[in-house]
Amino acid sequence: MSNSSYGAISNDECKSPSDGLPLLLKKEGNDKSAAEEEERGYTFLHIVIYAIINVIIAVPGLIGYASVIFNHPSFQPHMAELAKLVIFSSFVHQLTFTLFSSLSFAIGTVQDAGLIFLSAMANTIANEIINDGGTIEEVISTTLVVLPLGTAALGLVLMLLGKFRLLDIVSYLPMPVIGGYLAFIGYFCLEAGVALCIGKSMTTISDWAYLLEPRSLLLATPGLLAALILTIISRKAKNDAVLPTAMVAIPALFYVVLYFCSVTLDEARDSGWIGEETPPVAPKELIHLVDFNLVHWSMIKKCMGTWVGMLFVVAFASCLDIAAVSIDMGKPLDTNKEMVTVGASNFMSGLLFGFTGSYIFSQTIFTYRTGCHSRLVGVFIMAAYLFVCISPINILSVAPLFFLGSTLIFIGYDLLWEWLVDIREKLFLMEYLVLLTTFIAIQIIGMDFGIIFGVVVAVIDHVASTTRISSLQRVMKRSRAVWSNDHWQLLQLHGYHPSNPKIVTLELSGPVFFGSSQKVMDEIMDEIGLSVSEDEVKKMSMASPHTSTHISGLRRNNSFPKSRRVQVKPKVVMPRYVVIDISEMHLLDASAATSCFGQLAKLCEKRGIFLFAAGVLPRVECMLRSHEVSLKFEEEVEWKQSILLNEDKQNGKLILFETLFEALEFSERLLIQSKSR
Repeated sequence: MSNSSYGAISNDECKSPSDGLPLLLKKEGNDKSAAEEEERGYTFLHIVIYAIINVIIAVPGLIGYASVIFNHPSFQPHMAELAKLVIFSSFVHQLTFTLFSSLSFAIGTVQDAGLIFLSAMANTIANEIINDGGTIEEVISTTLVVLPLGTAALGLVLMLLGKFRLLDIVSYLPMPVIGGYLAFIGYFCLEAGVALCIGKSMTTISDWAYLLEPRSLLLATPGLLAALILTIISRKAKNDAVLPTAMVAIPALFYVVLYFCSVTLDEARDSGWIGEETPPVAPKELIHLVDFNLVHWSMIKKCMGTWVGMLFVVAFASCLDIAAVSIDMGKPLDTNKEMVTVGASNFMSGLLFGFTGSYIFSQTIFTYRTGCHSRLVGVFIMAAYLFVCISPINILSVAPLFFLGSTLIFIGYDLLWEWLVDIREKLFLMEYLVLLTTFIAIQIIGMDFGIIFGVVVAVIDHVASTTRISSLQRVMKRSRAVWSNDHWQLLQLHGYHPSNPKIVTLELSGPVFFGSSQKVMDEIMDEIGLSVSEDEVKKMSMASPHTSTHISGLRRNNSFPKSRRVQVKPKVVMPRYVVIDISEMHLLDASAATSCFGQLAKLCEKRGIFLFAAGVLPRVECMLRSHEVSLKFEEEVEWKQSILLNEDKQNGKLILFETLFEALEFSERLLIQSKSR
């Protein structure tokens, strides 16, 4: 294990989006305000170019998504129409985000989080109907009714969760379980990408034996290598134009090779490099795919369990997407409000025979960083999607299959690396084992029961490691520093005043994990008088998906039963410095690190409160720093030195101290400094 295993995330992960590209305006740093970003100029040409780049990135992946959802052999005769239906669904998602999102640069399409659930439901429907002697037309009609109905219902639930600020429900699904599922998505995309390359259906582990055949191995190798190139580019390139350029260059190079080798498209098609030629797909044929007289309505009940799992995972993934955009912008987003938009997008998509989708954080961030904050970008993206849908050209019949497969394999590589390799540095061993257990369980016993099994294992792990409940109490303590008489009087009058202390000390003991993190944060907020009014509720930006942390909404102060709270006075004046002694907090998991301490630090920053933690155990320090709740050690030392020169320099982080008395002395020094000005 590298030395970075117990440190914060490497700066190498923070890519410069526009180095060397004249049309892309460079983002100088994360400290720029949104207002400054909006002021950057752009032209109509910029809008068109950035829309084209987004379409180049999205369309091949969407065709790959169609092959994932409809991987059952029954759907293969209609793949051209089904692929266009997925693209049309993305048109509906983009339309909704363009009209209703608070972000003028928002990009939304069908996303990967719901793919496996949609595929599972499609396969369940196909197997049930075919086994009962039904026809392919019945399979198609039933699938294209049940899946969109599930999407619309999911959208409605997301709108209600966002409207009534109930997204905390999602936070009770442990992050390692979600990580195991996302790793499985990566494996599934890898498998589906290889299947698309070789032109054969792959649904079980035994199907990998196809690669032992020389012809299949030959067809798959370019896709595997192209995906590897795309993965390296996406992680290493400093310029956001490199990836779409590579995605254009790969198929272009294929056609150049065909030309110089004097190979016709028909010959390439016969060899399996290009999909079978099919008649042009007119828009009206998409409508004729569904015959309501052939729909097996009983399939809705059989898919209900899978739909519930899809609801939790899509909601969780959407929270991650919103969080990623929030962090990159450097300002908080109201996640509940944004989730209403996501819900509306899915509701509209479902009503128009579409599929689940959300913000695509990578493309949204890309568009934001260009400084081209215009809804016209979304309009041109929609126009491109619509053109692909109404065009008589079947992309599967002209594009090299290895390229389309490579876009899926690329997603698979990225997810597998992120959730099986990168994540290891940010989880405790038992949490990582829960993740691996979930990943393997889904492979063996199926997705629904695999996720349930993962949750059960996570709960057992926490019960086994939790010997006592967490408790919080307020204590009266001072540092051991010797101050002059004037400074002592100042501290007595302001710092430790009985009714209005500027320095407050709290002792937190016991474990804090995904099931108790919100309760602990509420108790701390009560103790320091930190309340959130209706007008002030602004969702704190949450941890990045790249840190793979647990996402939890910020509840209002009265959201938990009073019976479990520490009793406090009805009105508490907010202090200036809060020191939390966590020397007795022996357990902090990845889910709680951000949902409790990360959000609390950001909320305190908004109110001008400095939040310090003392007596941090090594494993807890690892968790806080690796998830960027606290600064890197070197950055923290630098901040402590600079803050003594500028007392108002806050950073929205939890500042760590070795001992309680060290933290108290630092707070006292800052207070004396501020009162002496």
